[in-house]
Amino acid sequence: MLRETGLVDPQATGAKRSNKRGELTRERIVQAATECFTEYGYTRTRISDITHRAGTAQGNFYRHFTSLDDVFLAALGPALDELAHSSGRQSRRLGELEPLIASSTAYLEAYARNRNMLRLLREAAAVGSNDGFRSLWLRVRQDYIDRTVRWLERLQQRGIMLPGEDVDMLAETLGCMTEQMAYVHIGMPAQTPRREQIERLGRALGTAWYRAVPRTGNGTGNGSEAAEGSEGSEG
Repeated sequence: MLRETGLVDPQATGAKRSNKRGELTRERIVQAATECFTEYGYTRTRISDITHRAGTAQGNFYRHFTSLDDVFLAALGPALDELAHSSGRQSRRLGELEPLIASSTAYLEAYARNRNMLRLLREAAAVGSNDGFRSLWLRVRQDYIDRTVRWLERLQQRGIMLPGEDVDMLAETLGCMTEQMAYVHIGMPAQTPRREQIERLGRALGTAWYRAVPRTGNGTGNGSEAAEGSEGSEG
């Protein structure tokens, strides 16, 4: 999906898929990198740590990747793909409460499954040593904000949300709330939150989205239409 959305340029990952053996070696390196980044953090992981865990020589590493940053981007791919997929498949039916709660919960569940790499992306972007990480994080956020803007505009078109509201700023506000909720309550804790904790967070988040929309009093739609976009930032 990252190749389809343009979030990660396949050329930037330095992938060279010459044969099946090479593909398997690359996959093994990416898996080892994910484990090392999770265990040691972005700033303390070395290429030698990755190759040792992958059981391969550093020469093989450089056949597939140009640098530590390169393999970090490749390791991020599955996490960002799942996060985008989890939110993209969820519909927020014209501002109805329960679909908003379900969408929020699905997003948080995907975040929880990939919380280590998503946390590392945010931290790598904040370090400022690589503008590519900052740009990637901002692009993931902006994609989410843009989809939320389209959703809010659709609510206005259907007469559900008051006209004249600043949908751009409201989308940014909702995005920041969702992002910080996921990072603080799912990404930061030492242990992955339990299912009931995620459901509680999802209900609170979905309810906050519902209440944040200034309504006309004309209802929330008949439920037959699926609104475009749902929670899907990097978090």
